[in-house]
Amino acid sequence: MQTNEFLKEEIYDFQGKELPEFELSLINGKKLNSRSLKGKPTLINFWFASCAPCIKKMPSLNKIKTEFSEEVNFIAITFHNKQEVASFLGKREFNFTHLVDSKEYLKKFGFFGYPKTLILDKNLIITQIEKRIPKDLQNEEKNISAFEERVRTTLRELSKT
Repeated sequence: MQTNEFLKEEIYDFQGKELPEFELSLINGKKLNSRSLKGKPTLINFWFASCAPCIKKMPSLNKIKTEFSEEVNFIAITFHNKQEVASFLGKREFNFTHLVDSKEYLKKFGFFGYPKTLILDKNLIITQIEKRIPKDLQNEEKNISAFEERVRTTLRELSKT
């Protein structure tokens, strides 16, 4: 096995395929089934509380959710339990539907770095996978804007079809 093959993020193999089914716990203890997301494009963000790049992305994701809240499902998935997520949300704004205790589900995607943002069409096909915003202080605003524009463009296109 070559080194670059060993470090390959397996999550990218899911692009163009249907999201693996799930029934996961919401922060309020109820369950959400992935099939219930069908019919609308969906943006899923994989994150965790001590992930600095995850936190850096949240204001952009919140902004995008405000713009598309009627046409798109916005889901955040983490391995943290509901108490940890509630504590985090008490200090930081992240206005998505939160799925917690999802460690086993996240394992289905193999090795990957955080955060990851998946954009799905109305049939739950993963059309785009966004990684973290590059850590480049000189071009930080430009990189954030580019991320937001890529996501907006994709969501606009998927909302039309």
